[in-house]
Amino acid sequence: MGQLILVRHGQASLGAADYDQLSELGRLQARATGARLAAADLTVERIVCGSLVRQRDTARELAAALGMATDRLDVDDRLDEYDHAGVLATQGGSSAFADATTPGARRALQSTLDEAIARWVAAGDGGGYPESHGSFVRRATAVLADLTAAPGATVAVSSAGVIATTSSLAVGLPVERWPELARLVLNASITKLISGRTGTHLLTFNDHAHLEHDRSLVTYR
Repeated sequence: MGQLILVRHGQASLGAADYDQLSELGRLQARATGARLAAADLTVERIVCGSLVRQRDTARELAAALGMATDRLDVDDRLDEYDHAGVLATQGGSSAFADATTPGARRALQSTLDEAIARWVAAGDGGGYPESHGSFVRRATAVLADLTAAPGATVAVSSAGVIATTSSLAVGLPVERWPELARLVLNASITKLISGRTGTHLLTFNDHAHLEHDRSLVTYR
């Protein structure tokens, strides 16, 4: 039986020039997740992460907590998040992540992004996007199949969109509904799936008990 532990990366740098960097809070979140995994009765066979900086740096924090050498980390770009900048730009918008420095700006960005994602999903394999929604779903489906088929426990660091998509697939939800789940996925939360003779099953989704001792560690962006 394979066990897949999906970890969302720690908080990135919303409002900074380069979003794809862990914030200091993001590093604290990643360390808290690493401590949770290290304290569990669990033998981790491998750690895999996407190619994004925030994913790789989160994976390094987990590896350190688990006493695993960072050269044992595997990078699989199928775990990368969807291209939010491409989704926004194709619809005539801009990323504006660097400008989201106030609560009001963050709410406006989220509203704009939600509308752009809805159009992207509706376009399926069309729409002229750098990566179509259909392609995104296919790569999430493929990486879920490969990682759950691996023996033992795999920790995979990814992002909210991929985690929500794979969770939707595992419970039989229409895959178009993944954005509803993605909005709930906390930074450095844990989602767990197992696979065996009866298929792949979702055990836990968005578990963040290891963050609840300090409210400042509970963030969505």
